[in-house]
Amino acid sequence: MTEKPKDAGRTALGRGKSAAHRIATAAKSAGKKLGKAAVLAGDLNKDGKVDHEDAKIAADKAKRITSKAADKAGALAKAAAKHDMVRDAAAGAAIGAAVGIPVPIIGPVAGAAIGAIAGVAKNLKSAGNRGAEAPAKKAKS
Repeated sequence: MTEKPKDAGRTALGRGKSAAHRIATAAKSAGKKLGKAAVLAGDLNKDGKVDHEDAKIAADKAKRITSKAADKAGALAKAAAKHDMVRDAAAGAAIGAAVGIPVPIIGPVAGAAIGAIAGVAKNLKSAGNRGAEAPAKKAKS
C-alpha cells in the first residue's frame, strides 16, 4: 500500500479557509496598528488622544504656513508688477473685462483674458520696435 502524505486529509477547501483566516487575521492586526498610528499622528499635544486641542494646534500651524505663503506670493506679485509686460497685461485685462461685461457671450472673464493677451502682444510688439531702434542710435563721443 502507498502511504498518504500528512496533508492528504485536508481538502483544497480546508486549505483555502485556513489561508483566508490567516489573511483576515493579518489584515485585522494591520488595521489595529494603522489605527494606533493615526492616533499618534493626530495627537499633536502628546496627551494620548486626538481631541479639540489637537485641532486647535493643527489650525494654528496651518494659519502660520498660509500666512508665510501669502507673504511670499505678495512679494512675488510686487516684483512682477514692476515689469512692463505685467502692467500692459493688467491694463489690457481691465479694458477687456469692461468691454466684455455688456457682451453676453464673452463676459468679463473671457474679456479680461483676451485683453491680457492683447496687452502682452502690445508689449512684445513695442519691445521689438525698441530693439530695432537701439542699434541705429550712435553713442556720443
